[in-house]
This record gives sequence, C-alpha cells and structure tokens, in this order.
Amino acid sequence: MGISRVSNKLKAVLFNSKFILFCRIIIGFVFIYASIDKIANPLEFSDTIDNYQILPVAINSLIALILPWVELIIGVFLISGIYLKGTSILSTGLLLMFIILISQALYRGIDLHCGCFKSFVDPNFTDLRGEMIRRIGEDILLGIGSFLVSLTSLKKENIKE
Repeated sequence: MGISRVSNKLKAVLFNSKFILFCRIIIGFVFIYASIDKIANPLEFSDTIDNYQILPVAINSLIALILPWVELIIGVFLISGIYLKGTSILSTGLLLMFIILISQALYRGIDLHCGCFKSFVDPNFTDLRGEMIRRIGEDILLGIGSFLVSLTSLKKENIKE
C-alpha cells in the first residue's frame, strides 16, 4: 500500500502539466542552442561527425547540413507546442541516437569532442572521456524528459479519440 501511494505521487509530479511544460521549454532551448553553432559552421560539424568513424564522409556532410536545422525546428516546436506528439517522439529518438553514438565511441576507445554544442574543441581541454560520459548523462536526463512529454502528448491524443 505504501509503494502504491508513492507511485501515485510520483506519477502526479511527473505528469503534472507544469512539469511537462518545464521539460518542453528546457529541452526546446537545449535543441535550439545546440543547433546554432552547427548551422553557422557546417564544415566543422561535418568533421566532428567524421570523428565518430561510423559513416562515409559524404553522408556525414549531408547530416551536418540537415541535422542542425532539424534540431532548431524541434526546439521551436517543443517550446511552442506545435505538432507536439511528433516533435516529442522525434526528440526522444534523436536523444537516444546521441546516447548510442557517444556510448559506442566511448566503448571503442575513441576520445572525441561530441559536437553537441560547439563544432570545435579547445586544444588545451584534455578530459574528452569525462566530457563524453557527462554528455551521455545529460542526454539520458533530457531523453527521460522528452519521453515524458511524448507519453503525455500520446495520452492526450488518446483521450481526444
């Protein structure tokens, strides 16, 4: 009985409309901020993607041109509430992809600057592995928030039907 009460309180907090709005705003601003330098410096961002050693350079260049604009649109839509169901699902998927990409590089022993917010890294910065682990943690937290927004938007749509 005690666990059920705690569970109900946790659900009430996590699915509170103000908390969901807070998550949307934070995640939206993170996506917008992350897109700015990438839009301004697509060649540097393409080089950052190359460092992951997953895809051919031509595909990386295409991703470097498209992904920042997708991030910008996701951020704006999350904040404004436009197409919330699709936007929140897309943001959750992107965050999951970022977690997987950084984790696989970490696992393979590739020390790299993730390119999350800036396309370049300070040459004096040496704790790249620490930054990668921190970014994975940040993406997990953002992903949980995005997943909650997705669940809420899906729940609202099911109620309308």
